[in-house]
Amino acid sequence: MKAPFSPHITKDPSRSRWHVNEDPQKLDDTLDDFLGRDGSRMLPEGLKWLAVTHKSFDQGRRGFNDRLAFLGRQICVLEAMESIVTSVSQTSAPKPDDVDADLFAERRQPFEDSALRSLDNLSKTQPSDIFTVEKLTKLALDTGLSEVIRWKPRMPENPTGSGFNTVMSGAVYSLVGAVALQNGGKIASKIVRERIIKRLQ
Repeated sequence: MKAPFSPHITKDPSRSRWHVNEDPQKLDDTLDDFLGRDGSRMLPEGLKWLAVTHKSFDQGRRGFNDRLAFLGRQICVLEAMESIVTSVSQTSAPKPDDVDADLFAERRQPFEDSALRSLDNLSKTQPSDIFTVEKLTKLALDTGLSEVIRWKPRMPENPTGSGFNTVMSGAVYSLVGAVALQNGGKIASKIVRERIIKRLQ
């Protein structure tokens, strides 16, 4: 329900005006660029708009993308972990001379296996190093996603101070969550690997 008048008195009317995209074709073109060829056909119309709507838009009355973003973030973290673990090992194998002969009467070799060696990569790189807010914001800007996000900054004269980076990174996650909800986890994981992680590295 929406009152026919605003119960709040706006001191500066210029701060209450903020333009958002309402053109479905522009949204489809952006999704094609972000998700790949025919990416706009992967999502139904309602889910498209939900994925790009922040809770600050229209006071959240039309729905917002927080839950989709949570789902998408879990998928991104999972794919980032797999990418790190399956990458070439960043640690060098220990040498026999590294063992102090004074401490051990007999030289001992630690158990080594090529399948386990790459696990040490997680000690140097974490999923949070790949999916940083700054990188996701740059991705949203490069793909034009920032131009179709529906949100209302608290300070229109200072979008960055109003949480621009957080809103953009959340929109990237929410699109992944929307794809997973509509097409399944395998398709969403493929999108993360081929359309997001490769662009962030």
